[in-house]
Parts: sequence; C-alpha cells; structure tokens
Amino acid sequence: MSKCTGKTSIAVSFAASILAVATAQAQQASIPIQAYERLIQPFETYITIPYLHQKADFFGGIDAAKATTFAWVGATYAPGTLVEDGWRVRFMGGAGKYSYRTAIVPGGINDANAFSVELLGGYRKTFGNIYGHTIYVGAFAGLHYEDQILAFDDPFNPARGSEAGIKGSLELYSRIWQRYIVTAFGSASTVHSKYYAKAALQYELNETWALGGEVATMGDARYNEQRAGLAASLTWRKKIFSLSAGMLENSGRGDGVYTTLSVYSPF
Repeated sequence: MSKCTGKTSIAVSFAASILAVATAQAQQASIPIQAYERLIQPFETYITIPYLHQKADFFGGIDAAKATTFAWVGATYAPGTLVEDGWRVRFMGGAGKYSYRTAIVPGGINDANAFSVELLGGYRKTFGNIYGHTIYVGAFAGLHYEDQILAFDDPFNPARGSEAGIKGSLELYSRIWQRYIVTAFGSASTVHSKYYAKAALQYELNETWALGGEVATMGDARYNEQRAGLAASLTWRKKIFSLSAGMLENSGRGDGVYTTLSVYSPF
C-alpha cells in the first residue's frame, strides 16, 4: 500500500491470519486487500514475467494457535491489471492439523489433518469521496473444497470428512486521517458451515513500518473462536510482511494464544 502522495505504507496482517479448526484459517488468507492502495502506484519489479506483470499477485502464510497449525498459499489474477478496478480470479490452497476434546476417543483428545482449496471469481471497485475518504471493495464467490481426516472416527464431529460447496467473501480497505489504515474482511462457506470475519486498524509509523490491532471471529459446524491481538507490518521491495499475535477464546479448547505470519507480493 502507499499513500496517494507516493509514500509506501504498510499493510494489515491478514491477514489471514487465525484457530482451533485449522481450515478456518484459510478463510482469512483470501485478503490481499492490504495492497489495494499500494497497487495504485507503478510496480517496481526486478524480473518481469510476461502475462503476469501487473496482472497477478502472490500471498501466503502460516498460523499457529492453541492446538492448531495451518499454512496456505494463493494467487490472484486480473484479466486487465491489478492497478485498476475490474474482474479478478483467485486460487488458494492450504493444509494443517488440529486437535480437539472428545470423550469418544482414547485419552479424550482427537487429532485431525485438514486440507482446503478454493477457486473464486470477483470484482474490485473503488469508491471515491465517501465522507472524504476512498474505499476499496472486493467481492468474491466460487467453489470451495475441504477434507478433514480424523485420527479416530468421531460421528459427533459435524466437520469431519470431505465436502464441496460455495464460498463468498467481502473485503474493504480505506485510509483515514492520513496515517490510519482500516481493513475489514468477511467470508462464509456452505462447506462445514464455515464463517470468518476480521477487522484491523493500523497506524503508519513511516514508509516501512505500521503497528496496530485486530479482532476476529470464526468457526464452523463444530466450534467457534474469538481473537484479539496486535498486528505489525513491514514493507520491503514491494513485498508486505505481516505479523500478528494475541489472545483467543475457543469453544472446544478454552483460552490460548495465536501467532500469524503472512506475506504478500506482486509478480
């Protein structure tokens, strides 16, 4: 992200960010909106890839929380360019593991591996002069597939097994009072009744660093979780590195902590 004056700003971590069931983390990874304003400026790439220059971006990350670890990678492609409003296609995949309490297995703790993939299409639109601010909005919808493989079969876990369905997401970004950056993201999927919502506010310390806070809520047919923490971002060579950490409350595993590291980069 960069100011309209040309200064480079820092993104909010998504990201994406975020869990007690690992695949809910994939919900957050769908937000490279932290680069919306930044993409207004010309790219300064070191290697130009034909058909991808100014048309595609890459994002990924890893989230570690109480009883869960999840990693994801993804990319967005624009038939036009990412520096302007228009249609987008986004692909993302992720994998991780988690554990949860259940009386049906020996020891009362069941482990699971989770895999998730999605292909979404959408549109990014810029709204100018909304109460004196510019707001960037992205809306996506498409296919979502997930597989949760349990170590011990648990018929009382409604999120077990594989399922395919439809997912939709809405992303918003805006700069207020020159140095404050606001992002918001929400998504819902018919797969295992997943949902995710996050809001973040960061203060731009300089052209390289930003610091702020975030809150999030997420869940599926088996659990729900709330998070609150601090978020910091570093912009370096047109790449955005984001780190967030804080406290969580999970319906299945109680209180705990989380840490999320994510990266965003244009091709």
